[in-house]
Amino acid sequence: MANSASIESARDHTTPVVELRVQADPAQLSVLRAVAAAIALQHDFDLDTVADVKLAVDEAATRLIMGAPDGATLSCSFQLMPGRLRIALTAPTANANAVGQPRSFGWHVLNSLTDSISVSSEDHGDGTHSTIDMSIAEGSAAR
Repeated sequence: MANSASIESARDHTTPVVELRVQADPAQLSVLRAVAAAIALQHDFDLDTVADVKLAVDEAATRLIMGAPDGATLSCSFQLMPGRLRIALTAPTANANAVGQPRSFGWHVLNSLTDSISVSSEDHGDGTHSTIDMSIAEGSAAR
């Protein structure tokens, strides 16, 4: 497998981060899933874990897209750490409480697919931005 890194990470000795920004629109979910799968496969995650990564990204992005105003941008960053992939998705949201409803079926799915997950919201000058931060370990599909 080829190794990848960014110029910035080589300078400051951190793990590389891949960031993707797309319109907060359901039509972009396939792009997010494809990038998530490519990164997981490039780092030799097993196929079951790759499927979990794709589904978790899809579910988290869908939650943010459904709460985002028209024309908003969804940002998704992928950071490979030793033995795990950390994924953070951020978008402006009209109702930050709806993004992290812990009693919903979608939230149950996210909890079962990930090793850790959290939701946070910050007020910016242009409104509230919600972030779903999650990590999935290599081989975690075997649990």
